Amino acid sequence: MHTKKYLILFLHISIVMCCFLMSCSTQRNISKNKKINIATEDYINAQFYLYKNADTAAILYTSLNTYALLYARLDTGLQYYASIKIKVYLYSLSKNKADSVSETFYIPQNQTNYFNQLFLPVSYDNYNIKILVTDLNRKQQFTYFTDIKLSNDYTRNNFLITLNDKVLLKPYVYENTAIKIYHRQKYPQLFVDVFQYHHNAAPPPFSNFSPTLNYLPDSSFTLSLINHQYYTFTTQPNRFYHIHSSQNTMEGITLFTIDSVFPNIKNPKEMLYTTRYIMNKNEFERCNQSTDMIEIKKCMDNFWIQIAGSQERAKEIIKNYYQRVIEANEKFTTYKYGWQTDKGMIYIVFGPPEAVEKYQNSEKWFYSMNGQRNALVFNFYKNKNNPFTNSDFILERTDYYKNIWYIAVDKIRQGKLNTEK
Repeated sequence: MHTKKYLILFLHISIVMCCFLMSCSTQRNISKNKKINIATEDYINAQFYLYKNADTAAILYTSLNTYALLYARLDTGLQYYASIKIKVYLYSLSKNKADSVSETFYIPQNQTNYFNQLFLPVSYDNYNIKILVTDLNRKQQFTYFTDIKLSNDYTRNNFLITLNDKVLLKPYVYENTAIKIYHRQKYPQLFVDVFQYHHNAAPPPFSNFSPTLNYLPDSSFTLSLINHQYYTFTTQPNRFYHIHSSQNTMEGITLFTIDSVFPNIKNPKEMLYTTRYIMNKNEFERCNQSTDMIEIKKCMDNFWIQIAGSQERAKEIIKNYYQRVIEANEKFTTYKYGWQTDKGMIYIVFGPPEAVEKYQNSEKWFYSMNGQRNALVFNFYKNKNNPFTNSDFILERTDYYKNIWYIAVDKIRQGKLNTEK
């Protein structure tokens, strides 16, 4: 049952990780008399994972949604195809030089999801990577950034995780799921540190917060190589696993378990946690003092009816608010749920950004304010000290956001979730 749900997730949803990007609307010449528009919305939801399978080579696995692609006939045949060009720039951090690889793929119209492999030349080095995916028929281009560490055999890109022999592009699977892990060096053992999942909300954007990490696993175990090929184990609920090939390093790959209703909310307790962004301290503690799910639900119902003024209005506010939570989970989940991340927090309270600027190690989200377009800006910076993911973006916090935050929260409590356009 979990495998079926995972496959549906693999084919249809979008998360935060570490590869979702949008760009400002501009144009540039790709070839003579042909212009490509830079997409402002990532409707293909491309996902990537790079696996170093040899000393001088790596495989870039790519998956993308096909429902919004533009299809055209390649010849006089009846079949329609989308034409997708993928171009990868690899910037070596030690050699200060760049290589590029590109390939064009043709996707038949009846294919609902597309998956391919692109082979890249690499060495023992660290890279910044820029990936351009172009819908050639629609003349739309999507830009993605990531970074990979290949300077030794311990880094995450030396690992490959599969589910039912399909490559896992996102770092999460359902609980109670058997997965296989491959490492190109085929060590006799891998080491797994287990961390309990916590329901902590992100601190507000005006708080005095700086990211810290205490690497203290709740338990550990080892995996033995099977048939000189792979390692395997079954995930447990409410945990994430950091898998590494040496006890002397934190370098490795992390796998997060999600529940069976992901990206939705599974029970009243989790509903309470995700509502922390718009509850004051007393409201939250009043509902959190009980461990009985029925009592928590009653408390949550009373909270929504009280701020909405009526049961019917409360239903509408609840629907809109938790839709934001679901979308945050889809877009930003990595080693914790998307609603807990800084991006998820801003997305839930302020809504989708009106414009996004993406760079190698930072992002800017723009919103209108007081009738002025792009007057409100949130800056996110990649947390390079997080051993669990390379998609952890930390908000640059400042007192400037304090009044803006409370105004946005008050609008949500009044049922006004849309940002001012």
